[in-house]
Amino acid sequence: MLISKLDYINLRKIWGKEASDFTTWLAENINFVNELLGFNLSVLEIEKQIGSFNVDIFCEDEQGNSVVIENQLERTDHSHLGQILTYAVGVDAKTVIWISPAPRTEHVAVIEWLNEVTPVDMSWYILKIEAVKIGNSPVAPLFSVIAGPSQEVKATGEVKKDLAERHQKRIRFWQGLLSVLNEKTSLYRRISPSKDNWLSARTGIGGIYYQIVIRMENASIQLVIEKDKAVNKKIFDFLYERKEKIETAFGNKINWRRMDEQISSRIEYSIDSCGLKDGSTWKQGCEDIANSMVKWDESFKPYFSKIRQL
Repeated sequence: MLISKLDYINLRKIWGKEASDFTTWLAENINFVNELLGFNLSVLEIEKQIGSFNVDIFCEDEQGNSVVIENQLERTDHSHLGQILTYAVGVDAKTVIWISPAPRTEHVAVIEWLNEVTPVDMSWYILKIEAVKIGNSPVAPLFSVIAGPSQEVKATGEVKKDLAERHQKRIRFWQGLLSVLNEKTSLYRRISPSKDNWLSARTGIGGIYYQIVIRMENASIQLVIEKDKAVNKKIFDFLYERKEKIETAFGNKINWRRMDEQISSRIEYSIDSCGLKDGSTWKQGCEDIANSMVKWDESFKPYFSKIRQL
């Protein structure tokens, strides 16, 4: 059996000029891209003008959506990255294909990121183009996908966008709550809004702190006891023995969570009038949380001096 060596040919020996040679050839042989990506593109125009730029190949897919193809016969560069972003906006493209013999790692990362953060119906590709031959055979183009969309990537992107939206909502919620809290108590005056779902405030005892938690459907205020496990349970038991007095001072029943299998213990009161999901609940919810926190502090503070002696 005769086995021949696969030779790679310099692209410039085949297509001397990017625009007039390679782009023209690819437009006439778009099936190479279609077969690789598994869909059918129809070429509408070469060098389509978008503002002061020209799209190398302007296509449409089977659904009539705009597709742009940008070619390079050199390594990918920042200039072309800027151009494909401009083209995508200029023609409201649903698919963007960037072709180069040498995609840079950082540009591959950008394309992967764009597939995560852009809408589900938008796709970004980097294709690597090479030219090969075996012995005296004709030269053949070899395309490969370096980066492209996938269900997993899109799902990851949706999770990240959802998380980012929640982070922004939390920051806005904390801003509103802190404004109300700081009018009623000094506990949170040195605290800044956070993307986390909780805000803590000192009680004056190390390892014991107040915490406000905001969830999608409700909120809560807590006294967190987070020292050495044995000490935690001792402090919890000390307060639990005074449960009736504390609840009477607070004015409501409290959830006492000793959490025997865990190091920490928590004492908690739920506030159902407010949730992160529904912004219309925030105004009243902030008032309820702030008023409850004032009473919370007043209810537990008388016992802190004795806790320090335990």
